[in-house]
Amino acid sequence: MCSKKSENLKDIAVHTVSVYGDYKAMAVKTEKIDMNSRIGDRFEPIPITPRRMVEVLDCDDEKIKGLSIGQTTYKLSDRFYKTLAAELGIPFGVFGFFSPLEVMTRAAEKEPDLALRVTVDTERNQALGLTQDKGLPMPVKFIEGVLHEDRRLQEVEYGNGTLSAMLDLDDPWDVPNDSTYHVRVRCRVPVDGVGMPDMSLATWRQICSNGAVAEAPLFRTKMEIKDNSGEHFRRLLASFSNPSGVEMLQERMCTAAGTKASVGEVVLLDGLIRRSVANTRNQMLLRERLNEIADNPCVRYGVTDLTNIGQKKRPLLPVGCSVADLLNFASELASHHSELLKPESTLHSFAGTVLSKDFDLEDLYPNAVRTSNFYLGGINFSQEAA
Repeated sequence: MCSKKSENLKDIAVHTVSVYGDYKAMAVKTEKIDMNSRIGDRFEPIPITPRRMVEVLDCDDEKIKGLSIGQTTYKLSDRFYKTLAAELGIPFGVFGFFSPLEVMTRAAEKEPDLALRVTVDTERNQALGLTQDKGLPMPVKFIEGVLHEDRRLQEVEYGNGTLSAMLDLDDPWDVPNDSTYHVRVRCRVPVDGVGMPDMSLATWRQICSNGAVAEAPLFRTKMEIKDNSGEHFRRLLASFSNPSGVEMLQERMCTAAGTKASVGEVVLLDGLIRRSVANTRNQMLLRERLNEIADNPCVRYGVTDLTNIGQKKRPLLPVGCSVADLLNFASELASHHSELLKPESTLHSFAGTVLSKDFDLEDLYPNAVRTSNFYLGGINFSQEAA
């Protein structure tokens, strides 16, 4: 147990910032799950209260090592801290001003018997999300059972408290000057009961086996599961249909291949690469290749960096590739070089951000050049972490 009384923590909900201070939560890479394997038994929901939370904290010189439950210390994930703040009704940014220990100690004083439930990953020894301890959560093994019964299942991944499955809707279509695409669905189910499961439309580019998930509300459907037996989830999964979303996705992909990309769209992808790729050398290599694919727009517009062009001008200036080239570049990086990405990478957001709105130069600068089959070939990436 740790104990630390804060003299100045009179009211936790005082500020909102976007930093943790000197604390860094446990970051974990997404793991691909073998189609013949099951991981459901490794997740265990445990009732807990703020008072009990402080009692089982394992600390070293007032630095939290984790929750000591039984014979195991469970490291605290970023998901744990975000859901702790949500359940206590305080801004997440409070951790930028007070240590996690101070916040938990104060919570134990104000709401000692608040009934919560924490889900632990017994393989990674990680504490995941906190929710109110009401009802029984659907066991992860039931979720897995439903997913593996579905013949459309292509792959299963786990990361950051969420089980993610890709299903093929077997609905191919051709994009002119690009490739044949298939419509897929990414189903995400939280293993700790934090948030609702959802289904997002995705594409699979046949010529190079790239996948891109359209992470935008336009292409996402929330699922409200009304029982914990798995039966309702099974029916929702089997009957999923988003014909208007599929039609819109297909139309947007065809338009992307026929529209020149703008400087603004290149800058958007360039920024995601900087934030998402861990190794600075790999960032440089990827940004150089992106510049080549866009036909060296810095030279074209006489600047040393595209960010030197005013924000209002960027959407009006064409580059030497299509919007589809940018989408394919991002999906190839995410699909075939995911080991280069940080655990908290938001690269997958690019497709949804771009496809869910009008392209900058849509109907203004048509593109008739065929997209490349591959974009990242021949790059000698560094395997070092930084």
